[in-house]
This record gives sequence, C-alpha cells and structure tokens, in this order.
Amino acid sequence: MAETLSEYCQRRGGLAVLVVLKGGPHRYTDVEETLHVSTSSLTKRLGEARKLGLITPEIDEKETSVDDNYRLTERGQYIVRRMEQLDMVHSYRVLMDMYQQIDEGKESLVQWLEDEEVKKEIARMSDSDPYVDPFGEDTTGY
Repeated sequence: MAETLSEYCQRRGGLAVLVVLKGGPHRYTDVEETLHVSTSSLTKRLGEARKLGLITPEIDEKETSVDDNYRLTERGQYIVRRMEQLDMVHSYRVLMDMYQQIDEGKESLVQWLEDEEVKKEIARMSDSDPYVDPFGEDTTGY
C-alpha cells in the first residue's frame, strides 16, 4: 500500500490512473478497459489515490452508486499539470493508443487463426528453423 505520493507514483498503474481521469470523471469499468493493469492492481491504485487525496468518487445523477465514477481532486490535477510539463501525459496517451492497437490486432489475428484454411496451411508448415541444422548450428554462413 502506497503511503506517500512518491510511492504511489512509482506503483504500476498509479500515474496512468491520473492520466485517464485527467479527461474528466470515469467509471471504474472505463478505467479498467483503458489501462493494462490487473483488476486487483487497479482496485489498489484507486484506493491509494483516494487515501492520498488524488481522486474522489463522484455521484452520477443517472446512477445510484456513489463509487461509480472517479474524478481528480485539486491535488490530483496539480500533479497531472506537472506530468504535462514533463510530457508524461502525452507519452501515456501514446502508450494507451498502442495498447489499443495491439488489442485490436490481437482480435484480428485470433480470428484469422481460427479460419479452417489458415489452420490447414499452418499445419503443413515445418516447425523447424530452415536456417539451423539439426544440431542447432546456423547454416547461413555467418
């Protein structure tokens, strides 16, 4: 459990939570979808951020749960402004976009691998490296 702001900022997903919430209040599920941390890590980071006064739960008029949305506090916004000066917010957003592209690509890859013709094609291929002899020596001459 992070006891200080410094400890919190060094924990996996800590800064990313602040970056996501910079854009305004978000539901737990939305934060979870955006970040690539485990559910238990996210729950811990949100609890630590609340304890340290970086975020606060917000009541959504459309929902009945108090803890449904989280938003940055003044303290959290202050830290995010410093992160912007260090160009960290932009970097985190690029990283999150890359993760999204990987996830989308992974879905396409899995669909492709499930195609029966692709399965047959892969099954016909050798599992050995064509540039390595049976003894593990490189045969390319380098």
